Amino acid sequence: MTLNLLDKIGNWNPQLFREIKGRLNTGNIAIASALSLGAQLLLLMCFNAQLPVTPPHGEYTYPIYHRFCSLDNPHPYEKICVRDALGNFLINWREWWLEIFAWLSIFSVLALLVAGTYLLVSDLDKEERRGTLNFIRLSPQSAKTIFLGKILGVPILLYLAGILAVPLHLYAGLVAQIPLNEILCFYIAVAASCALFYSSAMLFGLTTSWLGGFQPWLASGMVFVTFGISALPFTRTAWDLFKFLSPLAILRYQLFLVDRGEFHSLVEDLDKLQWFYLPVGTNIASGIALSLLVCSTGTYWMWQGWQRRFPNPSATVLSKRQSYLLVICCQTIILGFALQSNPISGSSLPTLLMLNLLMFLALIAALTSDRQSLYDWARYRQQIVPSSQKLWRRYPLLDLIWSEKSPALVAIAINFLSSVIILTPWALLEKSENNGFGGVIFCLNLILIYAAITQLFLFTKTRNQEIWAIGTVGSAILLPPLILSMLLLTPEKAPILWLSSTFGGFLFSSSLAASGNTILLSILSQWTVLVLLNFKLRSQLKLAGQSASKALLKA
Repeated sequence: MTLNLLDKIGNWNPQLFREIKGRLNTGNIAIASALSLGAQLLLLMCFNAQLPVTPPHGEYTYPIYHRFCSLDNPHPYEKICVRDALGNFLINWREWWLEIFAWLSIFSVLALLVAGTYLLVSDLDKEERRGTLNFIRLSPQSAKTIFLGKILGVPILLYLAGILAVPLHLYAGLVAQIPLNEILCFYIAVAASCALFYSSAMLFGLTTSWLGGFQPWLASGMVFVTFGISALPFTRTAWDLFKFLSPLAILRYQLFLVDRGEFHSLVEDLDKLQWFYLPVGTNIASGIALSLLVCSTGTYWMWQGWQRRFPNPSATVLSKRQSYLLVICCQTIILGFALQSNPISGSSLPTLLMLNLLMFLALIAALTSDRQSLYDWARYRQQIVPSSQKLWRRYPLLDLIWSEKSPALVAIAINFLSSVIILTPWALLEKSENNGFGGVIFCLNLILIYAAITQLFLFTKTRNQEIWAIGTVGSAILLPPLILSMLLLTPEKAPILWLSSTFGGFLFSSSLAASGNTILLSILSQWTVLVLLNFKLRSQLKLAGQSASKALLKA
């Protein structure tokens, strides 16, 4: 029967068969099972040790308080311990099993996301170093088959460990009086979140092979940080988007009725959560729908990037046409989280800027062409456009908008302007003291400067172009505010430097009382840097567009 099942798997997905055959042996299964069951036993032992111990007879002369006792107390997080007829403390077993359910959920999700990401990225790194990844590319399998085979096969021992934890998790939830449908919703959220993070891990491993052995550690570290952010309290701003990347969002709904300090930070203000001013924190159905929307959107675009990049490692992760649709999808979801009544932090603008900075940095990385693609575009641009195409495809500006090998600056600017249009309803409803129009110009200029720096470095002949580009852009983002702060140049003392060199520097404009001349000089300084960078890029493209014989004749 096992052989027949493996044959069917091999016929359906040869890559999955390859991964299962290499990992599912007796030793690995025994180790994974022992680790899973041992961790569950350790968790039960830890909580068993936390139960209140009945003092010897005659020493019980004062009230004893414990969170697992049964008699309510004015103190919200501790209860009074009372004895039964046999002299033992009455234990609130529902609370005890509820904590086991919650912590088992947290540890299981953390292991699945972090360890699964590490395994997938490490596997791609090994395939790349051994040269077997190119062999897989030459096989008749489609990118979809390989993608599914890797995601389903590489973490299969993690899946086994997770399945072994389901009986205890399900029993703990039912004893804690959590409805079965809510527990199933949590499992659906776990599957959706794993799909998102594993798809991201696959694309990350495919596009950052130049990082070498540091790849899996960096990827799992970023997932761990994202998981930590998802566990933070709600802010009722756009930052709440991160909460729905993790299944902890659904766990919050399950724990919402528990008024205890152990989970207070998780469930605080959940009932006030909104999306497009619609209450989504009042029932678990809206929560699972929003979680599936966020995770499925991210998974879809990661899958699109894998489909483009896997068959052709020199291609950009996304085409310019895809990037326009991606920005519309992401900004719509972000806008929904930004449109909330009475945000805790006062204003959604800083978090909205941070999310947009992260998104556009990722977009720059996804759209920027490598040296060879730019070289081909500069030299053979006229030949790349087929004669059967319409005449308007031959115009340089339209070529910059749609061509996959052209520089990405124009596409980045279009995506930024489309983001501004989408976020206009929020800007009209947001009561902010900052100069919104000037802030848009500052942010657009800086995003284009970062894109130009990235394109220039990727067009050079130096080694490790990606590392130089990331280091330079990261320095351009982090160093200006750091240096200005170290020199005690506050926004009031050096408004031009803060406005022109720091992303979101216009947030200080209310305290600056910045004049029109200051804003104009700041914008002009950004435009000067941007023009110089574009002139440099244009001269390099012009030089690359010359034929070798023409350059030889000139010499």
